[in-house]
Amino acid sequence: MALLPACELADVVTEPAEDILVVESVLSAAVDYQIVLLHRSIADRIVRGEPNADVRIIGPRGDEHTLVGAPLGLCADGLTPKQTDSLDVRASCYINPVRGPLNVSAGSAYELRVLTADGRQLRGRTTVPGHFQLRSLPAERTGIDCSLPPNTNFPLTWSVAEGAWGYLAAMEIQGLNTALRPRGIVAPPSLVLTGAAVSRSDTTLVIPADLGLFELGEANQGILKILQNGFPAGVSVYLTIAAADRNYVNAVRGGGFNPSGNVRISSVVGDGVGAFGSIFPRRLQIAVGEDLPFPPCLPA
Repeated sequence: MALLPACELADVVTEPAEDILVVESVLSAAVDYQIVLLHRSIADRIVRGEPNADVRIIGPRGDEHTLVGAPLGLCADGLTPKQTDSLDVRASCYINPVRGPLNVSAGSAYELRVLTADGRQLRGRTTVPGHFQLRSLPAERTGIDCSLPPNTNFPLTWSVAEGAWGYLAAMEIQGLNTALRPRGIVAPPSLVLTGAAVSRSDTTLVIPADLGLFELGEANQGILKILQNGFPAGVSVYLTIAAADRNYVNAVRGGGFNPSGNVRISSVVGDGVGAFGSIFPRRLQIAVGEDLPFPPCLPA
């Protein structure tokens, strides 16, 4: 799922005289390329970018990876006028080239260095949370991991990830339109719901009842009410649980749930503000129905 490693613009509004450089980056241990988003503070409803910057990530062995400019859509996933309050967004996106892979590892430390064309500098450091295991479930594999009876909630638990300050959950449900049509309910073919466990030791979420809190004002309330009692038969569920480091948690604390979030506590130093955090995700694919030929999600 693209939801967790992608970025959305931080809401940094300043007085007209101020011109602040903002960096947003969330390293993920499970994607092909890493993302750094650079922009200036909002002025006259324009979010200006920062092109031609020297953006580097230094790995745990001192290995340097230079990021290159890329289309904004790769950094700010699914930006809409509603998400940006109709701002004119011209932010600059930087990614590491596939030919020079940056393999982010659980438990390792990474440093961010940014030098802009006009000489501004920013630095940040993050330590990726450690490995954790989903408990009472089969090992992750390619394809469907487990099956769940319809109209059933199940408590998903996991082990503590070293260095985590919280956990994020994102769930994509596919096939809702077909599954709910017999009930006379018009549903989208796919629905994404999110949730969070807000401390290192909070390692349980009830699926699907605990997800959807952040979508209460936007999603169909009738569908959310149905999901409080479990999934309808026939849907497929793609679930991601991610351990988040301190920088990430401090960036989203008090704001809406989105991958880089409103900048609440800056985790970079130098000539600007922003967030340089990291996550370690685990994924689970669930089929919903009776007597399916997959291991059960619920313990015997």
